[in-house]
Amino acid sequence: MILKSFMFALAVLILLLPTKTKGSKPDTQQHSGCIAKEREALLSIKAGITDDTYGLLSSWKGQDCCSWMGVSCSNRTGHVVELDLHGGYLEGEISSSLKVLKYLQHLDLSDNYELLVGPRGRIPDFLGSLHDLQYLNLSGLACSGPVPHQLGDLSSLLYLDLESDFWQLYSADLSWLRQLSSLKHLHMSNVNLSTIIGWVDTVSMISSLEVLTLDGCLLPWDVNTVHSAPHSNLTRLRIIDLSFNYLETFDAIRFISGATNLRYLSLDNNLISGPLPAELGNLSSLEVLQLSSNSHVKGMVPGTLMNLCNLKILDLSWNNVEGNITEFLDRSPNCSWSKLQVLNLHRNSITGSLPDWINRMTSLNTLDLGFNRLTGTLTTGIGTLSNLTYLDLCYNLMDGVITEEHFSKLSDLQELHLSANSFSMEWTSDWVPPFRLQTLGLKSCCLGPGFPNWLRWQKNISTLFMSNTSIADTMPDWFWKVFSKADILDLSSNNISGTLPATLGQMEASLLDLSSNQFTGTVQQVPQKIVTLDLSRNILSGPLALNFQSPMLVEGLILFDNYFTGTIPTSICQMKSLTLFDIGNNMITGQLPRCSEYMASKSSMVPPSTASPNTYSNSSTPMPMSIIILRLDSNNLSGEFPLLLQNCPELSFIDLGQNKFFGEIPAWIGEKLTELGILRLRANMFSGHIPSQLRKLRHLQYLDLAHNNLSGTIPQSLLNMDGDTIDIDFLYNPSFAQGAPDEVADSLGPAPYVSISAVTKGQERKYIGQFIYMSSLDLSCNQLTGEIPKSIGAKTGLVNMNLSRNQLTGKIPENIGSMNSLESLDLSNNELSGEIPSSLSDLTSLSYLNLSYNDLSGRIPSGHQLDTLSTTDPASMYIGNIGLCGPPLQKNCSGNGTAQSHFMTRKEVSEIMTFYFGLSVGFVVGLWVVFCALLFNKTWRASYFQLFDKMYEKIYLLVVLNWARMAMDTNITY
Repeated sequence: MILKSFMFALAVLILLLPTKTKGSKPDTQQHSGCIAKEREALLSIKAGITDDTYGLLSSWKGQDCCSWMGVSCSNRTGHVVELDLHGGYLEGEISSSLKVLKYLQHLDLSDNYELLVGPRGRIPDFLGSLHDLQYLNLSGLACSGPVPHQLGDLSSLLYLDLESDFWQLYSADLSWLRQLSSLKHLHMSNVNLSTIIGWVDTVSMISSLEVLTLDGCLLPWDVNTVHSAPHSNLTRLRIIDLSFNYLETFDAIRFISGATNLRYLSLDNNLISGPLPAELGNLSSLEVLQLSSNSHVKGMVPGTLMNLCNLKILDLSWNNVEGNITEFLDRSPNCSWSKLQVLNLHRNSITGSLPDWINRMTSLNTLDLGFNRLTGTLTTGIGTLSNLTYLDLCYNLMDGVITEEHFSKLSDLQELHLSANSFSMEWTSDWVPPFRLQTLGLKSCCLGPGFPNWLRWQKNISTLFMSNTSIADTMPDWFWKVFSKADILDLSSNNISGTLPATLGQMEASLLDLSSNQFTGTVQQVPQKIVTLDLSRNILSGPLALNFQSPMLVEGLILFDNYFTGTIPTSICQMKSLTLFDIGNNMITGQLPRCSEYMASKSSMVPPSTASPNTYSNSSTPMPMSIIILRLDSNNLSGEFPLLLQNCPELSFIDLGQNKFFGEIPAWIGEKLTELGILRLRANMFSGHIPSQLRKLRHLQYLDLAHNNLSGTIPQSLLNMDGDTIDIDFLYNPSFAQGAPDEVADSLGPAPYVSISAVTKGQERKYIGQFIYMSSLDLSCNQLTGEIPKSIGAKTGLVNMNLSRNQLTGKIPENIGSMNSLESLDLSNNELSGEIPSSLSDLTSLSYLNLSYNDLSGRIPSGHQLDTLSTTDPASMYIGNIGLCGPPLQKNCSGNGTAQSHFMTRKEVSEIMTFYFGLSVGFVVGLWVVFCALLFNKTWRASYFQLFDKMYEKIYLLVVLNWARMAMDTNITY
């Protein structure tokens, strides 16, 4: 947006400075008086103004209205001929007395955003009765409704500007424009013309037109209208802007093919597709050609562009222009190389290496080739373009060494973007650059290992990107002083060491990213205007007592993977703009602050006479917070589910995993956190039932409640996979990044900021950024009972489901085969019974399956995906189900699909084991009863041993007699 604004301003300077913006102004020498009737009309207009911010109408008093500010009269007749109230920030309503000024030639009410012209903000029909009007400017007013066709009665009109605000004005018929035969300037930006048919015919009839701006009018593409349009006679046309419409092909501009005086053409932000037409070469006077952001403009530029010898600005950014950069430059107008000031091919498909002879473009001040597929080294010819102020080669495939010679004559250079290439910088430590940069992007270039000393001369830098630049050095002390005024500082993903300065709070950065380095020590202060602070992945320690001078500005606070201690400071309660809060994997203890109590205590300390209307005064109605992403995982936090989150209606991401939270999961989550998409409470001490109200969360697609003490059944329709899935790329968008260059947006995207650990496919994995597109349900390691809800089978978007290590019973749902996206399924260590559904083989995305240790029986289904699951031990997926048979198990199935030998179910085994266990216990108990009785009762003991002696004598006698008898029988046999 910065580049686009610069280019537009440059185009205006090139094209419009010689041209007056108003119609021919009449003789404005003040008359000795003014006509009473017209004076009364002006006073009536003043009476309708309710707010005159700049005192524009303060001079409207006395008898001589011709001397009033903004009013001019004819020196000959005394009639008011000009009323210029533009930019006065007037509020109120222009009186209908305006129609009394019948001799008005110049009427400018523009840029009064709260000023109404007619009743209900409609443009009044009576303006058509001001027949002498030559200049009418109503842009930037609070106008709405239809554009009156009576404006066609202004036959003397030379200049008409009706620019609207977000399509508040509209028109279904532009035929009245044909009556304005003298019109030179027509501006209808943002007027809704989406229903217009034949707009090309109408515009083509106004032969006097010099400037036509219909940008943002939602103009439709009407191929029949274009083909039926007569040959255009817009020979006087100099400027045409049709950007931000719905034009689909270049046929839409064939009506300007005869506009040989055309100097400015903008078709930005349309839907145009196909190659650039050769007819563009006929516009020989063209100085500015802007075709950015059409996306479907493709191919190489036509050779006819060589005819555009006056070209100064060529913008084809954000398209699909293809081909080698050398061929592109060959086809560009060589005759205009000395005049070309802007060449913008940002985000296309340009390949090849920059040729040395690019130095012939001696007037070039902007060269943007970022986000293409350029290769090779950077030519030293760049260093001779002494007028260059903007150079963007970021996000290409270029490499090689960049030396001081590349910038030897670039004394005017203000923005340098070389990020995301493989450049190596070989600059001497004492080199003093000839330029004073404002923006520098060197992400992923090799600057290290030492810290680049030449940066100490860049005191004007407001934006610095130096992440992943192979710096392994201590941060020099001068850095914090030189860049104390910078707005964006990103030095992440290096190996920079040192401590944060005590003067950090005096810096003016809105973004400070020092993540993934080796900074140590404590954090005592933060920049006073900070919006996003990222100190993650360092070795910082000490209490989390961050002193925010402007807490209301803070939008992102990222401190994960450090050694911070203490509790979460109560200052978080004042951060009403906080969107991203991530302190995961630290050593934070205690509970989250109760903001309602904190804010109530602060308001009680403010005297009623000094309290502002925004001061919190009622603890029962806490002020809402803006948190969208909340990561508190892997700390030592405790307490019940934080009540603070009730005041965060925009929450979409919650991770409280690996802490010591306890109690029940509150039902109000489903009522108050309606935007929630990710809920991770893994490895805490939550108990009770899973609240059925979670089904009201229409965006919920990631739920991890594993490793808690939850009981009860799984609610029906727990995940709403039919709802809109959230996109991580839009969860966090800091205010300072809105409208920033692409390099800023790409570097500040939320993906690097947001990560989560998920157990899937039998192992823990860390997902960053785009993990959000993975829908997951993990309820493992709890005490859940009952059956698996059949509604789970309808969740076709589910990628990971883990219900293992619970006490679930019943059968696996038959419709599980409809979960087409399922990649990982773990139902192990439950009490599931019955057969494995054959539909399981329909899960073509399945790559991990674990059904072990259940009571499943019957033949294991085969075919399709089940036969290709990659595991070194396929049988392990089914182990512990003694009723299963068939491959990959070695137990064969009988004809009816059951195991050939009898296998008892787990229930039968359990009953048998219980019987024998009871029998053993009874035997042991009985034995000890007898033993104790004999030990402590002498009479029983004497009787027992007497009985035992008698039994012994009888058994002995019986054995001896039988042995003798057997011996005698043996002798007789022999």
